[in-house]
Amino acid sequence: MTSVHLTGAAGAQPSAVGDGLFDAPSYADWGRAVVRVRESGADVAMLWDSTIAEPTAALMDVVRDAFSPTISSRYVSVFSDGNRYAVEALARRYGLASDQIMTTTGATAALNLVLRALVTPGDQVLVEQPGFDVLARQAVSIGAVVGEVMRPAPDYRIDLNDLAAKLTPRTRAVVITNLHNPSGVQLAPAEIAAIAAVAAKVGAVLIVDEVYADFAAEAGAPPAAGLAPNIITVSSLTKVFGLFALKFGWMAGDPALLARVRAASPDGDIGVSKLSHAVAAHVLETPAPFEAHWQSTLAGTRPVVQRHVDALVADGLLEGDLPPYGCMYFPRVVGVDDTVALARRLLTEFDTLVAPGEYFGAPGHIRIGFGSNAKGLDLGLQRLRTCLTALR
Repeated sequence: MTSVHLTGAAGAQPSAVGDGLFDAPSYADWGRAVVRVRESGADVAMLWDSTIAEPTAALMDVVRDAFSPTISSRYVSVFSDGNRYAVEALARRYGLASDQIMTTTGATAALNLVLRALVTPGDQVLVEQPGFDVLARQAVSIGAVVGEVMRPAPDYRIDLNDLAAKLTPRTRAVVITNLHNPSGVQLAPAEIAAIAAVAAKVGAVLIVDEVYADFAAEAGAPPAAGLAPNIITVSSLTKVFGLFALKFGWMAGDPALLARVRAASPDGDIGVSKLSHAVAAHVLETPAPFEAHWQSTLAGTRPVVQRHVDALVADGLLEGDLPPYGCMYFPRVVGVDDTVALARRLLTEFDTLVAPGEYFGAPGHIRIGFGSNAKGLDLGLQRLRTCLTALR
């Protein structure tokens, strides 16, 4: 692959930090490599990241208030049952009981615990497609046979008849995201309940990854766990609040279902940090600054994306509507099937990074994230337009 020469910050010499980037075998591997590009100080417009930029000022205020001059009362043991203040804050936020919640080091850890409790090697797990490849990888890691639940463009809905046809007596779980990653489409509560009802016919549990769901709280707040006894949701403070540093996640579900998870992992998530989960408790008890941060961020970035999307669609360069919630857009690139090649060209010739649809099982699409600054987003979308116009 041709090296991409990127000019770093503070007078750094050009380097081939993008070398081999698109040889990554999975989105997770690609994403880690992209983070290294970003942290190198390279002068690249980032259109790939679907996480809200970290609210460092608000986080500093929370830490300062919680640990100065004395240690916060929220700094308690997290062994087995997690930080009780964080659990209580989550219960209040989502209208749940404390025994319906279990905290973890993140949504992926929560998913892993759930799958280990419900699935034995050789059982079937159905995972949405296109989708975030980490979901399927978690199922494979415990020996499950992974099948696909299709969510076809342009509406990315799940066909209940298609789902029913793919269920078997050994189907133990169906895994979906809401908001859908990568499209950003929201499934309404009635749609999720209907999916759970189909899964229940073979005794399967519907697992809903809701890391983006709070973006659409005004349209029906998460978690979906309250819709049916065979639904369990996983989430975290990473995507909407931008607090990936805290490694704070949770699962929610019927107490009997969570009891199975606890029985399978009696020590809980052993990686939970007493310190970071104490900070998370404070964040959840006083979320207003963090809610204001993501709302302010999207108030700046969403109009920029909408303006460019309108123009790109009108010119026949992209197809697909911008979803009303969240910070993801997953258009089809008109006339382009190999979006890895397109993404490589965008980086090497236009200093712009997008996530190719191949990493989500949807060649011909790209995922554009807009959870950061509007100025960089505007520049990147201008470059995308220039590239696509040149290709045509």
